[in-house]
Amino acid sequence: MWPSNKILMIKPAAFGYNAETALTNSFQHYETNGEAQNALVEFDNMVQKLQQHGIDVLVIDDTFSPKKPDAIFPNNWFSTHTNGTCILYPMLHHNRRIERRNDIIEQVCNNSKKLIDLSYLETQNLYLEGTGSLVIDHDFNIAYATISPRTCLAALTIFEEKTGLKVIPFHALDRAQQPIYHTNVVMAITPKNLIICLDVIPKADQEKLLQSFAQSKKEVIEISIQQLEKFAGNMLCLKNSQNNNALVMSFTAFDALNVVQLNALKKHHQIITIAIPSIEKIGGGSVRCMMAELF
Repeated sequence: MWPSNKILMIKPAAFGYNAETALTNSFQHYETNGEAQNALVEFDNMVQKLQQHGIDVLVIDDTFSPKKPDAIFPNNWFSTHTNGTCILYPMLHHNRRIERRNDIIEQVCNNSKKLIDLSYLETQNLYLEGTGSLVIDHDFNIAYATISPRTCLAALTIFEEKTGLKVIPFHALDRAQQPIYHTNVVMAITPKNLIICLDVIPKADQEKLLQSFAQSKKEVIEISIQQLEKFAGNMLCLKNSQNNNALVMSFTAFDALNVVQLNALKKHHQIITIAIPSIEKIGGGSVRCMMAELF
């Protein structure tokens, strides 16, 4: 059933600025005045708020060794799917590959025969970083993916062959005309809406995407590049305990949206806002990156 009613979150043991991943993530900013220490408080508050709103949260503690500054973003190295499949992904940066943990996979993968391990692609320099690289419309079995150093066409082709999902690749460029590192910064999908920043996408790719969106008959909500930079594309739709759609976004994203956009989203979703300013600044990712859906 989609949206999922349960997520996994990793409580960080060594959250901090990751100089290695900053090479491909322009959203990261170096920490000052011990800001990384705020991450634990922000994490605990997020878990508590999600639970208060009827979201089932499985919290797993990060291990202290080896040090993993980005362990708080587990959706990049694994995903689970409505058909019982569990997928492991190839990661670009070496100090993120150590986030993969067999003990977690044993908990979340119900059927070892449905485990698809794509991590071997790292040896071929082919990368695909989970539901950071892939934004999936489960209603139509389509995966949208922006091409970047962390998401390559060859890996997408293999993913398509292994899963049967149709992949629609496109390009998205930031103000410096560099590839935006992950698709889930550019767009989000719910059963009723498609939230996307078309301004960062070349015209030819825009036309391809809009044709696909039209077939889904979902309402498209456009966000600006300024709103994208405030993580307004980094949302996740979940089911709460009343079986209603709950759309999770950060306070940063919420404050960036205008009244028309918010009203369109409120028509079909309960809005849950989370304050994680230090995690966003230092980690370069927002709430969607912190949640791995469990189906």
